[in-house]
Amino acid sequence: MSSPKPNQSHGLPPRWLHKLLVWFHPENTLEEVEGDLDELYAYWYKRAGKREASVRYLLNVLSVLPPFVRRRKRKNEHKHPSILQPTMIRNYVTIAFRNLMRHKLNSSLNLAGLAIGFAAGLLIILHVREELQYDKGFTKSNRIFRLNSENFGETTRRWAATSPVLALEMQRQLPGIKQVARFQRHPSGQILSYTESVTGDVKRFEEKKGFFADSTVVDVFDIAFVKGNPKTALVQPNTIVLTEATAKRYFGDQEPMGKLIQDDQTKRQLTVSGVIKAFPFPTHLNFDYLISMTTLYQLMDKQMLERRSWSGFYNYVVLDSPERRTVIEAALPEFTVRYYDPTGDHRKEILAGNKLHLQPIPDIHLHSRLEKEMGPNSDIMYVYIFSAAALFILLVAAVNFINMATAQAFNRMKEVGIRKALGARKAELINQFLGESFLLTLAASALALLLFWFSIPFYNTLAAKNLQFSELFTPTNVVTMLLLTGIISFLAGVYPAWFIANFDPVQSLKGKKITVSSVTFVRKSLIVFQFAVSVFMIFSTLIVYRQMQFFQAKNLGFNQEHLVAVKLYNQEMGEKARTLQSEWQKNSAISDIALISTLPGDRFSIEDVIPLQAPDNAMSIRHLWGDENLLKTLQAQIKEGRNFVKQAYNARPVFIVNEAAVKALKLADPVGKQLVVRGDTGQVVGVVKDFNFASLHSGIDPLIVVQNPRETNQFLLKIKGGKIAQTLESMKATLAQISPSSLFIYTFIDEKLALLYESEQRMSNVLKVFAILGILISCLGLFGLSTYAIQLRTKEIGIRKVVGANIAGIVFLLSKDFLGLVLLAIVLASPLAGWVMNRWLQNFAYHVSLEWWIFVLAGVLAIGISLLTVSYKTIKAALMNPVKTLRSE
Repeated sequence: MSSPKPNQSHGLPPRWLHKLLVWFHPENTLEEVEGDLDELYAYWYKRAGKREASVRYLLNVLSVLPPFVRRRKRKNEHKHPSILQPTMIRNYVTIAFRNLMRHKLNSSLNLAGLAIGFAAGLLIILHVREELQYDKGFTKSNRIFRLNSENFGETTRRWAATSPVLALEMQRQLPGIKQVARFQRHPSGQILSYTESVTGDVKRFEEKKGFFADSTVVDVFDIAFVKGNPKTALVQPNTIVLTEATAKRYFGDQEPMGKLIQDDQTKRQLTVSGVIKAFPFPTHLNFDYLISMTTLYQLMDKQMLERRSWSGFYNYVVLDSPERRTVIEAALPEFTVRYYDPTGDHRKEILAGNKLHLQPIPDIHLHSRLEKEMGPNSDIMYVYIFSAAALFILLVAAVNFINMATAQAFNRMKEVGIRKALGARKAELINQFLGESFLLTLAASALALLLFWFSIPFYNTLAAKNLQFSELFTPTNVVTMLLLTGIISFLAGVYPAWFIANFDPVQSLKGKKITVSSVTFVRKSLIVFQFAVSVFMIFSTLIVYRQMQFFQAKNLGFNQEHLVAVKLYNQEMGEKARTLQSEWQKNSAISDIALISTLPGDRFSIEDVIPLQAPDNAMSIRHLWGDENLLKTLQAQIKEGRNFVKQAYNARPVFIVNEAAVKALKLADPVGKQLVVRGDTGQVVGVVKDFNFASLHSGIDPLIVVQNPRETNQFLLKIKGGKIAQTLESMKATLAQISPSSLFIYTFIDEKLALLYESEQRMSNVLKVFAILGILISCLGLFGLSTYAIQLRTKEIGIRKVVGANIAGIVFLLSKDFLGLVLLAIVLASPLAGWVMNRWLQNFAYHVSLEWWIFVLAGVLAIGISLLTVSYKTIKAALMNPVKTLRSE
């Protein structure tokens, strides 16, 4: 029954208790209970007073709240079916499919955007996952550490390679080191050959990825053997273990075990004692063959192998437990003193100049750029960059969905109004639209897998990776993909679903346009976010591109153009080097020819240099050996003194130092000064201007150039442009006549220097592709939104044309809103992009500057792209006949 209002003289129940009743009592009996309690309150108010009436009203209210009272069921009450019933699910899917088909353009744009974003995200996720998995596949990975050393002085250097005896001494002196494993690089460019015993055919290859190795490396690094005995394969001298791919190169389908491979430089025969599998996971250990360490001990001088100052070996230790690391690191200072100075007389000097480190092997690939690394490593910064790119692309794709779904929601106002009028609950409407979102996301995921499959070969070439389609279907990746699909589906659909479900059914059925400022604000904010990401990626791509161009165009201080190196292949070629030099010089296409020990781009040796007049200024600096033509061929500029001149074979050494060495050695008036190098005293005859002989990641190190052709192993030639191919063929023919047993192996110096920036070049290429994809996804969304916006203003455009508006004015009118949002995105993105790229540029000693015009260019490109995106629809709308748009008015 209806509740009579109590007499005002009796007062009203406490307001907060009345609200409590309204909030929590079941709605279907609220009116009846409310009236009864009001009557009881009035009765007790009159009989016992306000205090007593209020207490009884509180008790009565509590007694009719859940869980003491449940909602009363009525016989004729409609029961809502569960949303999880198969019938309801089928209904949701059917309606979702019909709506997607009804709005083909919108659905296609959403599908394309999500699929491209999802495929790009998968590529980057697998890329990043591989980078983070380096060296984690070893069973002892958490107990294996590489020994690094650090030397302090005028220049601080950290070394990946250390002394041959360091790990052995540590194992002997420090408890907790269970195993030791060592590698020593087989000289790069080594020539190995196999002679077929029956036919006499020779297979000869230049090998660049080989190492001498202890027999313990097999157990420490879980090396899996296909053929041979793992326990003995690397024990005996003159034995070699090949990877399967290397064995295939030399022997084809023949049995490799027991075959002889010759080291052409030393003429030493190596017996194949094993064939091993490639590691099934990424690792910094990248080799094609291993030669037993006992072979090296036969080849090298014993004193050299016991030198504690020679950084020639890669030393690894296996601890008995991961926790042991803290104990050993605490003991390293005392061990360092005993190792370098057993007497302890120079303890302070030793600790001030040397430090040893234990480096976990999973840290090597992304956190290590030391002197003498085993191979080029990557950088954790690139993992962050690619991860951010994946996140941005996925967010842009999701933002597209949200924007276009909310925009299209106004076309479904009457549908929502009718559903609500027929009794649809808000939860059911939300589930309906979330279902459409999930269906579209699922279709996009399927399309993304297809795009991923097609793009893998291209991406592997671009990023120098070996991603496989099958990697997607590991349990972890499948769960990741499902979670990603669910999260994107939910994030992309929850706001549009909530927004649509909250339409007022009365207004919806009237067909009135609902103005929701918060929705408009969110949509515009998302457009700004999309284009802010696009501007960021455009700007980053421009900066990376400029830096790569800077690497190629920078004046290095020597002329790398048409500079070719030819390897002194064997002893015979070395003995006839001067004869070859003389014969090749007769070719008019060869302007200069010299002998050199180390090529620009390779690591220059570090040796001790002692100024005779100031021995306290002695230090270790980089060395380069050559003949009298070396600096002339490089076209390096002499600043003081003279260049090298031809001298007798056994003449005393003479030196030319660079400007950095003059400063480091504190040489006032350096020309004529006496220096001691490798025990020989010689004179500085000149100073060469600083030139970049290494990567531009670092500055120019001090360098001493020694005139000593006996220490060289390469020819360096300057060949005139346009005749390089013919000249090389002519040189090859001359070599065959003078030294028939030698091979003609050459390298272009500019190509060698380009390899120093290979990781940056790969990042640049990948970033370009993903910047294009991010911009494409943003443009798909902008195109869809502009299409919808123009549909809403079709009659307005017709009226404006009738009253005299021109086409240019209408195009500007329709474009200016989007243009304003893009301008805002440029303003917001530019500072962040500038800060991030400035941080990246700090990795290089030489880099481009962030000039104002780059910001302007990035903005202009973003504006141009956005205008091109909306121009088709705006121009089409501006050209439309107003009679067609207004005929129904």
